[in-house]
Amino acid sequence: MKDFLKPKYLLVLLIAAAFILYRSVQISMFEDSARRNFMRGDAYSDVNLYSAVYYFNDSGLTKTYGLPVHYYKVPLKDSTFKVTAYTHYPALPDILAYGYSKILGSQKEVILRLPIILLSLLYAFLIFIFLNQLIENKQIVWLSWLLIVISNYYLGWSDSLHKHVYEELLKCIFILLLLRYDKTKSHWALFGMFLTMLTVANVSFEPIVYLAVICVGYSWYKYKKIFSAITLIPAAAAVLGVALHFGQNMAHFGTLVAALLDLSETARLRAAGIETSGPIVKLEHPFGLKEWVSLPFVWLNRAERFFSIPAFALISMGLYAYQRCKLNISKNQLFWSVLLLIASYSWCFVMAQHAYVHAFTMRQAGLFYALISGTLLYYFWQELKASYESKKQLRLVLGILILVYSLAMFATQHVWDLWVKNTFG
Repeated sequence: MKDFLKPKYLLVLLIAAAFILYRSVQISMFEDSARRNFMRGDAYSDVNLYSAVYYFNDSGLTKTYGLPVHYYKVPLKDSTFKVTAYTHYPALPDILAYGYSKILGSQKEVILRLPIILLSLLYAFLIFIFLNQLIENKQIVWLSWLLIVISNYYLGWSDSLHKHVYEELLKCIFILLLLRYDKTKSHWALFGMFLTMLTVANVSFEPIVYLAVICVGYSWYKYKKIFSAITLIPAAAAVLGVALHFGQNMAHFGTLVAALLDLSETARLRAAGIETSGPIVKLEHPFGLKEWVSLPFVWLNRAERFFSIPAFALISMGLYAYQRCKLNISKNQLFWSVLLLIASYSWCFVMAQHAYVHAFTMRQAGLFYALISGTLLYYFWQELKASYESKKQLRLVLGILILVYSLAMFATQHVWDLWVKNTFG
């Protein structure tokens, strides 16, 4: 905590907050541009949430059993959209936004973004806590934290109205509680994990899979068994959370059969791109063997758009400084790096079509990149300096090429694309 109060941390956080707030004021979700779309936000989901806030303010929560209503009182180019309750995803972000509108006495877009920005600042602090617990070298902690906070992963999404900030924040809270429980065996930490998972399940389905991998992997690593308190209690919370959403849907549709049909159609859509419309079955986004095979490359390629160092550069840095990394990276950090890597890509296997279609699913790797980026860059830089001092010319040239490539991608994908072109441009 004391280190986080140092001027360098506070200055970066202040600049980041000002940047995010500027985007909130200047870039509306209704703007017909790329500035809050694709890799730089989720304006589509923001608009849907905004519609839900208007509907809840007009009709209350009970009419749709807390389910959000899309296309209600929002300007749309395509007037063929039907105003209807949305059942395919949990409704907590919409309900919370409605609560913000009541507390703040406003339904204005920029006002609704303020609580999200505050949560994002909390998330930045929790990332520091997370890194500080797993990395002993304070220079690496600072570098790792800085690389995340200046990236599109953080700056481009920290005022997103829908699920995205909640997902990342809750995942980090859960992992910190897990570390706390493992250290102290505190029942309060375990209860906190239960509540966090229960909340997660009503924000989004994606973190459930991620956290399930974390729980199972950590339980096996620490206790050599899959079934333990850190797997069974969060699992119970996940089941209860999903059941709450399913209960909303069942109340909305009126019958169990109709709710089950809606659930199965959602699963087919997200896993394989199969969309059922009446008696006709069609592919929303065709997803076959070619797409399956290309998924690893797609995710590796997307990383450069979200994180400060491209995936291919990080792999190269790790290989370049392999011996130095092997000697200096602790067994615990290595374990967490592998576990977070598996968790980050788990959604690809469970809901492959959804991961393939939506670039924002790359953000699930946020804590993984936070943990490894600064570490690999730090030891790569040490090795590059050693190559220079020992006059290993071929190795030096190779290291400079990796560095130039990394800087070029950061300059084009973050500085130019987000900071300049799609914010102040």
